[in-house]
Amino acid sequence: MTGKVLLVINPRSGKGMAKKVLLDIVTRLCDGGCTVTVLPTKKGNSTINTIAAESQNYDMIVACGGDGTLNMVAEGVAASEIKRPIGYIPLGSTNDFATSLGIPSDTGKAVEAVLAGSPRPHDLGCFGDRHFTYIACCGAFTETSYNTPQTLKNLFGHAAYILNIVPCLADVHPMEIEAETEDGVIAGKFIFCALANTTTAAGFIKLDGKDVNFSDGKFEFILIRFPKDLAEGNRVAAKLLKGDMNDPLIEIRHTSFVRFRSDKPIGWSLDGENGGKHDSVLLSVEKNAVSILK
Repeated sequence: MTGKVLLVINPRSGKGMAKKVLLDIVTRLCDGGCTVTVLPTKKGNSTINTIAAESQNYDMIVACGGDGTLNMVAEGVAASEIKRPIGYIPLGSTNDFATSLGIPSDTGKAVEAVLAGSPRPHDLGCFGDRHFTYIACCGAFTETSYNTPQTLKNLFGHAAYILNIVPCLADVHPMEIEAETEDGVIAGKFIFCALANTTTAAGFIKLDGKDVNFSDGKFEFILIRFPKDLAEGNRVAAKLLKGDMNDPLIEIRHTSFVRFRSDKPIGWSLDGENGGKHDSVLLSVEKNAVSILK
């Protein structure tokens, strides 16, 4: 796809290389027939508000950075009057969502995919009044992404998350949860839960691509029960570190909503960013909220 492009770039992404590859990305887009305007990301809602207000002036909005950058773009596009297609050039440390979509991690090939891509409808998750593109989660491992130092991410990439996951496994506390989905209510003690639209996330979630549909109006609700003893804990920990989701302690439901309640406020992560603490929240799916070039 060609035309006027708003290129939203996180200068810190790409193991510190985002600034160095920016000129190459802009050149490739221009050579492909695009006119490019660059918008560096800023903290807070400034970037989201700019995208929402100005996306109508462009033919597509391209996120260049990690999953958090894509989250900003999706939030801005969802809030805009005219919802332009979203392109994605992944430059993050793990690029979970790009992997799920089959978007190349090589910068040049990712630009080519944007230029050759067609808009495909894509669901977004809703967490209260906020959107997320691929995962909202709480419990063990939740703080792994946004508490992993940027310097560690830049040095070790995906391995940095694994380094931060291992200490979590040794200090897991149960969450008393009640969650209502389309299939009824599930309650008890859990160490992790997530509403996700991805085949890979958080360093350990691995789902079969045949079971994940990005535009059917439903996400996967993933729950990991609290182990009753050390043997159960060691077993599920070993499986999670291998990305194996097949275990009696792991439950997965296909649903369009989750009414979540807990006995105390619990910290949430939205696409790897801090989502705050909540003891009650409605998570839902906004079907075909945006379109993504692929």
